[in-house]
Amino acid sequence: MKEKVDTMKKLVGKAEGPPLSQPVKLADPSKLSGSTNSHGELERITCTASQSSAQMERSNQRFKEWWSHSACPDQAWMDSIHSVFHRAMETTNLDQALLTASDKSKPFLVLDIGCNKGYTSSDFFDALSPGTGMNPKNLVRAIREIAAEDNTKFDREGGVCNDADKPLNPDTATVREMEVHCFEPSPATYKMLTRAHAKLMPKDDVRAKWHIHNLGVHQVNGKMTWHEACGTAVGDELCTIVPEGTKNSISVPVVTVDSFLEDTYKTGKQMPLVHMLKVDAEGLDPAVLTGSTKLLTQNRAMMVMFEFNPGLGEGDHPHGMWGKKGDPHRDLLDVTSWLDTLGYDCYLDTRVPKGNEVGQVPDAPALYRITGDCFTMEPRVRGWANVVCASRKWGSVAWELRRLATMVE
Repeated sequence: MKEKVDTMKKLVGKAEGPPLSQPVKLADPSKLSGSTNSHGELERITCTASQSSAQMERSNQRFKEWWSHSACPDQAWMDSIHSVFHRAMETTNLDQALLTASDKSKPFLVLDIGCNKGYTSSDFFDALSPGTGMNPKNLVRAIREIAAEDNTKFDREGGVCNDADKPLNPDTATVREMEVHCFEPSPATYKMLTRAHAKLMPKDDVRAKWHIHNLGVHQVNGKMTWHEACGTAVGDELCTIVPEGTKNSISVPVVTVDSFLEDTYKTGKQMPLVHMLKVDAEGLDPAVLTGSTKLLTQNRAMMVMFEFNPGLGEGDHPHGMWGKKGDPHRDLLDVTSWLDTLGYDCYLDTRVPKGNEVGQVPDAPALYRITGDCFTMEPRVRGWANVVCASRKWGSVAWELRRLATMVE
């Protein structure tokens, strides 16, 4: 990861590139409106040609101004995520097959696929159940304690986006029922996470649970082979998928999201309600989403977030799926179009101008809408980017994203 970040920093300087052809016009989020049907489903909208062109132009320019604007986004939608999920449970019509009466008594459920050092897990604990004390600052403290105990130092233990520096939830008392499943295929990182769990959540709290699994996630059940470095070094750049039969490689079990949920929750034909499906699978995100087809088809995942990293398909085999050498190749717009057919709106997450950028670069929205012909070409990503989606059937959730895409009125 450090190598990937350093390479991108060399490629991109400060606020470079030609100015935009037109000033950026952002709508006032409070004045936007979205219509829902009797079941609370948000209507699908499409972009005009001028809206699409303006969005793509601003997004591409934003990569030149701040190369990691989507790699390390603000995630503005996280600010009120508890209220968003709670309101969805209260306003969705129970006559829909989408929501059952028992769902209201179930905990918030987050799947953190590609858990790495656990920062996404800690973000959601801090947002949804802050009284647990499981948050990015405490997590990095635990990780550094573990490194000191082992007389070593982990690469970017504070997170590649300086996750430990994020402002924390001011509510430090509330503990709500939630479950986070953390999937980490690297044996060394998995062991580190279990030790961090013991430091941060030493007592079994029936209200908030962090489940850590030494599993990979893909589009089929089976096994995958990983570089031998995965067995000893946390965050080692060599810890990657390698061809089967590679000398000293490590075999790790692989599951699909659908099979994991069916085996774990045994809910029959209907999938359990997942509030957030997060995927960061080092270029294999499309495969993980394919293995979530039943969950997504039923719209039982309120929100989905995944990483788009075309650069991971350009190195030595085996490749990720996004780049020109993807194995097999997948375009971002093909994936978001498929999600659209299932009822999901998707957006490119971003970092709005702040600090020294204010007054130096044009305004930018918190999200760029992709769905509905709002992007007609693949974004020219520098480094990697993050995509966040919401099911239109959960209208109040989908609206929280739509209102942040202020270049689309």
